[in-house]
Amino acid sequence: MKAFLPALLILILAQKVDAQNSILWEVSGNGLESPSYLMGTLKFIGEKQFYVPKEAKEAMQKCRIFAIEDQVDHKAQMELNKAIYFPKGKSLATEMSAEDYNKVAGFFQSEFKIARSTFDHDYARIIPLALSISMTRMALGQEVKYYDIELLQLAKDLKLKTYSLEPIKREAEAIQAFPMKDQVTALLHSVDNFETQKAEYRKIEFAYLRGDLNAVFDYSLHPTEDNPVFINEFYYKRNEEWLSKIDKMMHDKQSFIAVGVSHLEGEKGLLKLLEQMGYTLKAITLTH
Repeated sequence: MKAFLPALLILILAQKVDAQNSILWEVSGNGLESPSYLMGTLKFIGEKQFYVPKEAKEAMQKCRIFAIEDQVDHKAQMELNKAIYFPKGKSLATEMSAEDYNKVAGFFQSEFKIARSTFDHDYARIIPLALSISMTRMALGQEVKYYDIELLQLAKDLKLKTYSLEPIKREAEAIQAFPMKDQVTALLHSVDNFETQKAEYRKIEFAYLRGDLNAVFDYSLHPTEDNPVFINEFYYKRNEEWLSKIDKMMHDKQSFIAVGVSHLEGEKGLLKLLEQMGYTLKAITLTH
């Protein structure tokens, strides 16, 4: 991403994040001897914008357990590839009209300088939802950092026990719950409104720095066109499934749980669900 509004960026980074709307939360009560921590992360962020708040590092140093959504290894990547790539015999060309397919292929050629032959052979094999998200990552114009990978490495450096809240195939199942015809509609919307999509992602990086959970959650739903089936399958059901595991970890030893920031927000978000279980949630003020 090219630099923009540098004075504003400096101003934001120099200030403390509003403690009432943070990406890092202390979890206490409900029989815990010591507090644990819940952090919301972005899937990826531009390398220049990436940071781990010092308060998060300090919290991790107090903990004995670290957990992320899915395992990060070669086997997990293979499982995820099964979900984001079409099965043999299918591709974007089989799921879209010829006119729409040509439109998407032409967009990739003009926007990313990807030759038609390369698009047909490689990119057309990716399901529309994953392709739409990839478009945003590619548009950053720089290397990206993946929070799961970076935090996992930090946890290993601190010699914490590391766990995943679910097998990668569970996330794959949730992705596949998004109907293909709706994915196609969402991809075409992204192509038609890509300049807006890029600008919104720049805003979301700022929103993440501010701890603005509402803004991040709203943006994360854009590639899905706010599809209620997908929201329920990808966010709410998985949140419910994680609760017992998070509860057990925190009662075993002090834990640091890192999940996508969009899993924190809303009436069925983890913050609300943990409160309903009897925990006390306290937003932690972050400095940069």
